[in-house]
Amino acid sequence: MATTKVGIAPMKAAQVPKPGADFEIVEREIPNPGARQVRIKVQACGVCHSDELTKDGQWPGIQYPRVPGHEITGIVDEVGAGVSEWKKGSASASVGTAGMTKHVSIAGAAIFAIA
Repeated sequence: MATTKVGIAPMKAAQVPKPGADFEIVEREIPNPGARQVRIKVQACGVCHSDELTKDGQWPGIQYPRVPGHEITGIVDEVGAGVSEWKKGSASASVGTAGMTKHVSIAGAAIFAIA
């Protein structure tokens, strides 16, 4: 009997495609964490004033499309090589900055943070 390999479904994210544009819902592949990174399944996400400035294009030098939301809570669902402080299933919360977080989905998929 043949077996079928089932992958992780793509995540949905609310992104700003360009400065001043409306949010759009897109699907993205769920990346695996690299060395010293954890992936968190986001359960709740805040969108703050800096995210509003990002949406309006008032932060110079940032790249678009942009997924706002760096204030999250969730569950660690994967850990990369070299991570010892975090375990799969651990509860997590973060208020990050662009220097700390590399990827955020406000639709419940993934965030990468340096561990």
